[in-house]
Amino acid sequence: MTRKSPGSVRFKMRFQQMLKKYGGRITLYLTGVVVLTFLAAWIFPPLKYYFTDIFRVREFQIQNVYYNNAAELKQALSPYLGKSYWGIDKKAIEKTAEAIPWVDRVAVRALPGSRITIVVQEKQPVALYRTAKGDIWIVDGTGSRIAAFTPAFSYRNFPVITCDEKELPFIVHKLEKIRMQDNGLFYSRLSELVVQKANEKWVCFLRDTPWKIYVDPFGSFQNVRQFLGVEKFIKSRYDNVDYIDLSFRREIVVKPK
Repeated sequence: MTRKSPGSVRFKMRFQQMLKKYGGRITLYLTGVVVLTFLAAWIFPPLKYYFTDIFRVREFQIQNVYYNNAAELKQALSPYLGKSYWGIDKKAIEKTAEAIPWVDRVAVRALPGSRITIVVQEKQPVALYRTAKGDIWIVDGTGSRIAAFTPAFSYRNFPVITCDEKELPFIVHKLEKIRMQDNGLFYSRLSELVVQKANEKWVCFLRDTPWKIYVDPFGSFQNVRQFLGVEKFIKSRYDNVDYIDLSFRREIVVKPK
């Protein structure tokens, strides 16, 4: 049995005495305030609109959107603006938000008021994919399309992959290994990746060099790291390079024009 402290017992007794003495009066005052508020709103309608307007949704605050355009999500949620907080269906908001292709899931956080916070978990982007028609799509680590590319998205610095779409999952999976090399230095400089067949050499185009870089997708990609170490030497030693072949595990082949 838990023994209560004398202080807590005294507080409880005083509180009970206060309620016994003033409880009826306090209840009467609160009831009067509520009744007068409703009467005032009935007699003076603008007052009713003032109170209801306090809880009308005016803003969606979007959090954790790093790669995509948050304005697209706000536009999708715009039909909920102007509605009363008490009449908002949070499940409906989540369903509307998660219908956007690049949204994995969302959490709706709201306190009574005019602002609702949407915490977003985006689908993880990996690269851009150019279709046979020339359209460019953002793809994730499984090779699935997330959304159509627009210059407004921060995906614009991702490499563009040109290949047969059925081989895209394999290519993206292998590309992730290059992404892990040397803090992603080679990956961040990769502007385009052209693959004729997934099990043959890939042609990589870097952002700051005209060379074609041939990479073996079944290799360990150690030659990529080796290439980064001797790249400056190659530039200084050869001024007429056509391509550089990294498809051999322990050898870099430089082909002059």
